[in-house]
Amino acid sequence: MFTSLITIFFAGLLISLLSIPLILKKIKINNWYGIRLPQTMQNENVWYEVNSRVGKYIFLFGIFICCLTVLFYFHPFIDEVYTIFVLLTALMLGSVLLIILSIKYSNKFNS
Repeated sequence: MFTSLITIFFAGLLISLLSIPLILKKIKINNWYGIRLPQTMQNENVWYEVNSRVGKYIFLFGIFICCLTVLFYFHPFIDEVYTIFVLLTALMLGSVLLIILSIKYSNKFNS
């Protein structure tokens, strides 16, 4: 279980670290890194605004995953399998919410 918790902790940390260049508007339009939607790929201003705003939520999401992992490590109140299930579910649901938020912001700025 320790290995799984460490892996999920570092996944949250990596998510947070990768969002920092997006927040600081350092990433130019590309096909590999950032919020790549048709609306953001067509307009540079939309690209920077959407990536900066959603990047802040991505950063907070990564920190949340790290904190949740530490909480489960120091206060294991449920079975190990359920702990990993809860953490992976949080990762998946958070990812879906971030995708929905990205689409919402890109539509807002494109209008």
